[in-house]
Amino acid sequence: MTESRAETEVGRGPPGTPEAQGGAPERGMLHALDPRVRILWRVSAGIRAVIWTGAVAVVEFLGWPRGLLEGLLPGWVEPGMPTAGVALLALVLLLVIPSLGYRRWRYALRDHDLWIRKGIVVHRVSVLPYRRLQFVDTRQGPLERWMGLMELVVHTAAPGTSG
Repeated sequence: MTESRAETEVGRGPPGTPEAQGGAPERGMLHALDPRVRILWRVSAGIRAVIWTGAVAVVEFLGWPRGLLEGLLPGWVEPGMPTAGVALLALVLLLVIPSLGYRRWRYALRDHDLWIRKGIVVHRVSVLPYRRLQFVDTRQGPLERWMGLMELVVHTAAPGTSG
């Protein structure tokens, strides 16, 4: 599920509006994303990791024998170390980030708005009043289709805030 970047401060807004009522929803109202999202995020991260590791390996393979990397890396770096380092970092991120992101992602469909909380390092709460929503789209790439998932895209009336 993806939300618009149109954010309002919780508890702020003209009197009588959903923004003024604000506040976080009660625990029973909060919904988690489908657990298969963690797998989707891991597979996507794995694909990106293979691409980045491959790119570093190609640069290393083509540049090391020709001396093109000389002076760019410290003298103690041996051939294969940059590729191994990128692969190790990608593996750690692949295992940690999707779980942390899933644990933090919550949403609530309230009477007057859609409330979304997400973020690992930077925590963000978005409150999207229903009256500002123009339409809702769905996206489904090959991985999502294979896993039976779909991304919900909310478009708001504010320019440049759909996403």
